[in-house]
Amino acid sequence: MTADGRRPRDLRLDFFRGLAMFIILLAHTPGNTWTLWIPARFGFSDATEIFVFCSGMASALAFGAVFAERSWALGAARVAYRVWQVYWAHIGVFFATALLMVMLDRTGLGPEGAVYADWWPVSGLFHHTKVALVGLFTLTYVPGLFDILPMYLVILAMIPVVMLAHRFGGTYAVFGVVTALWFAAQLALWRRALDGAETHMLGEGLAALGGAFSFLALPSNPWGDGTWFFNPFGWQLVFFTGFALVMKWLPTPPVKRGLVIAAIVYLAFSLPFAWFKIYGDGYLPADWALRIRISEARDFMSPLIEKSGIGPLRYLHFLALAYLSWAAVGPGGVRLTTGWSPPPAVRGLALIGALAVLAILTAPYAYVDEIRAISPSLDAWLLARLQGLGLVAHPMRIGLLQIAHLVALLMLAWAAIGAERRKWLARDGFLALVPVIRKVGTQSLAVFMVSIPLSRFNGWWLDVIGKDVWTRGLVNLTGFAVLIATAYLVGWFKAQPWRQRQIPRAPESSSGPVANPTPAE
Repeated sequence: MTADGRRPRDLRLDFFRGLAMFIILLAHTPGNTWTLWIPARFGFSDATEIFVFCSGMASALAFGAVFAERSWALGAARVAYRVWQVYWAHIGVFFATALLMVMLDRTGLGPEGAVYADWWPVSGLFHHTKVALVGLFTLTYVPGLFDILPMYLVILAMIPVVMLAHRFGGTYAVFGVVTALWFAAQLALWRRALDGAETHMLGEGLAALGGAFSFLALPSNPWGDGTWFFNPFGWQLVFFTGFALVMKWLPTPPVKRGLVIAAIVYLAFSLPFAWFKIYGDGYLPADWALRIRISEARDFMSPLIEKSGIGPLRYLHFLALAYLSWAAVGPGGVRLTTGWSPPPAVRGLALIGALAVLAILTAPYAYVDEIRAISPSLDAWLLARLQGLGLVAHPMRIGLLQIAHLVALLMLAWAAIGAERRKWLARDGFLALVPVIRKVGTQSLAVFMVSIPLSRFNGWWLDVIGKDVWTRGLVNLTGFAVLIATAYLVGWFKAQPWRQRQIPRAPESSSGPVANPTPAE
């Protein structure tokens, strides 16, 4: 416990939630090729699971003691206060983003004919204003990109119910409530997915059963039949997994070699079914039997990996990723305080020379946009050199050459900087970043609120200055700086530095009271 009676914050909680905030900004920025390298591209789960899971852990730290040490009623009141805060945060973010879209249009900058206020998540406010306003405040108008906070506040409202279940039935009752609600949400979403589609007898039975839970698919707009993309009754499974771990309802997972191997195998198994460049017409030719089988398998398992209600294979993918992260940072997150041992660098003149040749040969295909802008004729000549190389001739499959170029450059750079700099990067450099990332994690609500309009601004900025390697780097790194500044500014305000610090009262001695010192002006 801390001096004020609260449980200390876990280093890992704030660190991983901070990472999620940076990833979410990248994912929401239009025209951002950095999103090709976020976790969502290589597995079923993404940064949303990190955010929701860590929010569950943080909620247990914030509210668990109130339920346990005060009363259920006060705990419920504390949760209701937080729901109230998140509700108004959602309203404020929506209006701020809608206003930003209008202001961007007024600049007159951007692609010819672009109308940013017609962006579909906010256009409903302008085209159906009266209905949209009512829907916005009643949470029946919840367009995409503005559905994470509504999901979060509904899940928060479930905490008193879960605490009540634990009081009367223990951990098994909580497990029953959470899993039953999650399964009901799966059935409701399955019912909508199969609506009007031909299916087999089992599918028809599940669809009929899902009809009984159709009320769990919350409406996302008053003028159509859309539903919330993030179904809170499905996503509460991720939230309460984190909640239960902090509350000690679930045991801490042991770090065992067998479990680590199993988690790695599952992540590797999911890769071809999650990476669109493999199951789509990307890195594998469209007519290859392997690609067709992978694509068919993905279609077959789609209900198990869907995002709206957190399908079971998606949930399992997140658990595997979370377990490996848990193991990687060490007991209590010790590696977040000690750093890492630097990975070895390549050695040998022959190997270094081979990497240098690879980097040179692939360079023209690593900077396609830049070469095309400078010399279209050179670009055409370079692309012609790939004719006959079926695996990489397709424009998208040039990405294989780009990956090879990037790997070669990284390995050469890692060898070139020397042992001392490698050690500094793995330890001192990393340790310098940890408190910054953790600061972003501690102020995740404020940072998330800023990231939504910021992502749209960054997309507009790219439209104005152009999209290439350097401009994307500038925009993304500037966005990171804004998130970091937001976290530190909000933390400063929360510390209330304008309040006079109270100096502890000195104990009275046997000879009489001791005068309190006068605070310095």
